Amino acid sequence: MPPPDRAMNPQTALVFLKSLLRSVGYLLGGRIRFPQTRLGSVLELSDGDRFVLYRETALQPAVGDARDDGVVLVFRLRGADRPTSETLRSVLFDPVANVATPFFAGMPGFRRKLWLAGTQDGEFLELYEWATAEDADRFVAVMQSLLAPADFLGTATFEIVDDDTVDEYVAARSLSWDSERRDARPARGRWRRPAVLGVAVIVLLALGYLAWRDRSRAG
Repeated sequence: MPPPDRAMNPQTALVFLKSLLRSVGYLLGGRIRFPQTRLGSVLELSDGDRFVLYRETALQPAVGDARDDGVVLVFRLRGADRPTSETLRSVLFDPVANVATPFFAGMPGFRRKLWLAGTQDGEFLELYEWATAEDADRFVAVMQSLLAPADFLGTATFEIVDDDTVDEYVAARSLSWDSERRDARPARGRWRRPAVLGVAVIVLLALGYLAWRDRSRAG
């Protein structure tokens, strides 16, 4: 994960807040969808590691952009050891990642995200589709600042590749979706209410931070 000096700054906090507010409009307008046709599919990487797709999030219709060239962001997270891996899932990844949709779906250029959990504890993979590399970089900057306080839990890597879609990314690297399917978890119904509460808390914290910053400058 990123070093502590990547802590959230005022500019990153503003991007974060705008994203949350934009996502509220998307949620109310029914534009954030959760396709289920591929849930449970297993993706096998070139190193032999296997990941189960347990959630897919898509913005429909995707926002058009004259700069739209399409990129895929690959985010991979590994726990430092077995106890830490269990902590990642039960304390950090499940509750935090499950309420994160209103953050990334509101980022400029977001199209789609696949959530995958490794068949070994503490292994996570997220595949994002963004309109441009600049959009992906903006998201990475905010994500790194959010992960900085938990850098002791393991290692996180980000890679931006020039593929328009996740399917193109998989095909170009001769990766494969296994025909065998596993139970997709966690179920969406289990986190819907916590997600609403989580968003409310995050919005209030962000607003409080911006208000404190303005008062500090005035003082």
